[in-house]
Amino acid sequence: MNYEEHIGENIKSVRLSQGLSQQAVADLCGFSNTILSQYENGKKTPNLVTTAKIAKALKVSIERLYYGDENNAFITSESDDGKKIVNSIYLLWSKGVITYYENYIYDNMPVYEGRYDKKVGVYLRVVEHSNPIRRLIKQLDDFEKRKDTYQNPDSYLEMLFDSVAAEINKEIKEKNTRRKGTTH
Repeated sequence: MNYEEHIGENIKSVRLSQGLSQQAVADLCGFSNTILSQYENGKKTPNLVTTAKIAKALKVSIERLYYGDENNAFITSESDDGKKIVNSIYLLWSKGVITYYENYIYDNMPVYEGRYDKKVGVYLRVVEHSNPIRRLIKQLDDFEKRKDTYQNPDSYLEMLFDSVAAEINKEIKEKNTRRKGTTH
């Protein structure tokens, strides 16, 4: 069973059982009732951050929305590692834990990874998927500066997350294909 297909139905079911309108839940989540309607009707699938917002607004667990019942909370479908990585990066970025500086200058000198003669912060070395992760963080930084100019910020973030997740999944698939090619 593909549980993602039922998130919208579960959101609607919980919302109706609590006697809440789409507008009321959307207001609590900080997005439009049009977006919530798209989730409920299965036209879009919310990412983890959005699902968490909806769960918090409805005062239920994410599992309740994802599986329909916490007792059914087990994963049987193939993992989407790209989505997990994107959601993790977004969480770290949104909490101010990570950021990205290109050509960063400190005290009129370029700062390179591994230079520790000046205490300028912690360096994070990204071992895998550095290009899509860098792109994600740069676009999130740009989004933060200009989010008031977006007609639908939640839709933009969904599109960004899906795009970067697809890029990471492609890299994972290519790496696995190369690995399989060398073992035969």
